[in-house]
Amino acid sequence: MELNAGNMHELKEEWIDNIKYMTSRPRYNHIELQGELYFQIRTYFKKKCSVANEGALFLTKDNPIDIKEDKNKLNELIKSKKAEVAPDVAVYCDKNQIFYRGYIGIPQLVIEVLSPSNSDDDTIAKKNLYEEYGVPEYWIISPMSKKVWIYSLVDARYELKHNCSLNDRFKSIRFDELEIDLSDVELIEEE
Repeated sequence: MELNAGNMHELKEEWIDNIKYMTSRPRYNHIELQGELYFQIRTYFKKKCSVANEGALFLTKDNPIDIKEDKNKLNELIKSKKAEVAPDVAVYCDKNQIFYRGYIGIPQLVIEVLSPSNSDDDTIAKKNLYEEYGVPEYWIISPMSKKVWIYSLVDARYELKHNCSLNDRFKSIRFDELEIDLSDVELIEEE
């Protein structure tokens, strides 16, 4: 795809194993679901955990404090392009994960809302990446099929723990009282 300065702002860049993934800006249904998820999850956590909406995430199994204290390690992590993503919604319960470019380390929960143009990125590439790094819980939300899949890490592999429709209330596996209700989100038919 050829890019020019006029449409650069319409793409989101992410890196997985030195492969650049460029995605279009999200469509209306994606934006509405992402916004409602962010609102409900942020309301649940209040100030106990940080909830990010498309925040830059530099995945690493190393201790975030050690990385932030060593400028060489930090620069190496940023420049490596091994695992730099921007989850639609992510939860970080360790304040040490926050740094000037976003977040370092492994979030407690990651949510990706699918788009027609990049569903494989979220259901295959990112799912494998989050599993590899040990993200404990991963949700995939599809506005197209109106489905929700909740995965939990068991013995270093994701297991599908729950699937339902967008009209059902559903709960987190990791956070017992985190219940989400997306039934009031009005989606529009896509042409």
